Amino acid sequence: MNNINVKALEQTVEAIKKDPTLKMRNWAAQVKWENGVKNLVKIRDFENIVMDEPETLGGTDEGPNPVEMLIGSAASCFAITFEVLASQNGITIEAVTVDIEAGLNAAVFLGLEEGDGGITNPVITLKAETSAPKEIVEEIAKVAFVKSPVLASLSTEIHVKVV
Repeated sequence: MNNINVKALEQTVEAIKKDPTLKMRNWAAQVKWENGVKNLVKIRDFENIVMDEPETLGGTDEGPNPVEMLIGSAASCFAITFEVLASQNGITIEAVTVDIEAGLNAAVFLGLEEGDGGITNPVITLKAETSAPKEIVEEIAKVAFVKSPVLASLSTEIHVKVV
């Protein structure tokens, strides 16, 4: 449904029910410094993703910065979760657009202030044209917000290991 392989999802669910050890999957990425604040991000067998900073933050603006990638990943993960849940519920999707905006205190990053250096006040806006009434879309959006792995990860403690 909606070009989502719901059958494959159902098979995965059944496989995890039979063997709970299958529920955990490791994901990985490798970042290699290229020059200045430009880094190349390698994920699986995809082409490198260039990440840089705008000129005002010392970069050459050759790619999005990590904050932009983070909020883009969060919005994309929310969208995918919404689309999968809608499809699992037999809802036809005609269009989905997810916008995200968030603030960031550059003074903390630049060492001018102490405080929270993470994104602030993130707002996700969902526009979905579906076969379902708005109330159902809102219910699925609430579930997608809770089940989105990337959104859930934004509050996870991260450990740094230097080798």
